[in-house]
Amino acid sequence: MDEDRTTAPRGARIAPEAVWKEVRADYLAGLSAADCCRRHGVGLTALRLRAAREGWRRADQPWVPPSTTRDPWDAGRALEEQVQGDMDRVEPRDLVFVAWSRIQQAVIRGDAGEVLRWSKVQALMQAEVDALERFIAEDEARAFERGEAIYPDDPDDANAFTGPAAPRSPPAPPRPDQAA
Repeated sequence: MDEDRTTAPRGARIAPEAVWKEVRADYLAGLSAADCCRRHGVGLTALRLRAAREGWRRADQPWVPPSTTRDPWDAGRALEEQVQGDMDRVEPRDLVFVAWSRIQQAVIRGDAGEVLRWSKVQALMQAEVDALERFIAEDEARAFERGEAIYPDDPDDANAFTGPAAPRSPPAPPRPDQAA
C-alpha cells in the first residue's frame, strides 16, 4: 500500500508528491494558501496541515520585493493611471465601478468569499455616492429657492451657467394681419 494512503481517511483522494512539491514552491514563493489550493487542486486544510508538519515557513525564505505589476485589465490599475496616482482626484462613482469589476472577476474564479467581500465594498461605496448626490441635489434646491445662482464647474463656460430662470413676460397678442 502507498505511504500516503495509510494516513488518509477512507475514500479520500491524495495528491501525488510531485503536486505537493509544486504547492510548496508556490506557497513559499508567496502565493496565498487559497491560491495554491486553487492552482493545484488540493484542499486548504490539507495544505495547512502539511505546511505545519513539514515546516514550510515563509519567514525562513529570503526577502523578495513584492510584485508591483497588476493585471493590465484591472479597473483599479486603470483608474490609478488615469488620475496619475493622485487619489484626491478619484470620484466615489469610479470606486463603485472598480468594486463591481472585482466582483465579476471573483465570480469567474469561483471565489465566493471574495465576491462577498467586494460586494460589501461596492454597497458601501454606492451608499456614499447616493448620499453625496442627495446632498448636492438638496443644496442646489435650497440655493434655487433662495434665488442664488448655481455656478458651473468651469467659470469660463458662460453656456454652463444654471441659475434661477429669468421671469418670462407674457406672450405678445397676435397682430391683426396674422389672425387666422
